[in-house]
Amino acid sequence: MWQLSEDTRDNLVRVVGVEVVLMNDLEDFVDLAALSCYLENNEVFTLYNVPREVALTIEKLNNSMREGEFIEPSEDRETIFDVLLLLTPKLKELRRTVIKTVINSYDVDRGVYSASLHMRVDGVTIQKNMIPSHAIFLSLLLNRPIYVTKEVLEVSRRFNPPDEERPYEDE
Repeated sequence: MWQLSEDTRDNLVRVVGVEVVLMNDLEDFVDLAALSCYLENNEVFTLYNVPREVALTIEKLNNSMREGEFIEPSEDRETIFDVLLLLTPKLKELRRTVIKTVINSYDVDRGVYSASLHMRVDGVTIQKNMIPSHAIFLSLLLNRPIYVTKEVLEVSRRFNPPDEERPYEDE
């Protein structure tokens, strides 16, 4: 697996917005989701094959932030992500713990990206390797910064050349 050796400020590009893209494959009746991450350098970094429940919850979070509304449950069976949305006002300690999310690696063999969630716990800074959409959700929920390394952007550019058909990489 290709892994970034260190997260230096010069090596990171900040995500300034995240948009959910929902699609369905009419042949197989499969619902697909992607996250378009808008970067401060005007590029778009896209994560495909995002779990639908994560994408829908990020969409709810984005809508509530724009409209300043309370997030209403929409299903009779909620996910952990829905519950976390409801607990947002109570998450002050977690907000102080989480520092940032960095999408920092791509596993060529498995075709998946990984992200590290940077946290400070009892004075010690730790990084947890996570599924990118889950780490993005936490950072959006807690209003923490999200970054993509320049190396990951370069890998992404190889998969997504401008104006060409895009293959579907997993997140």
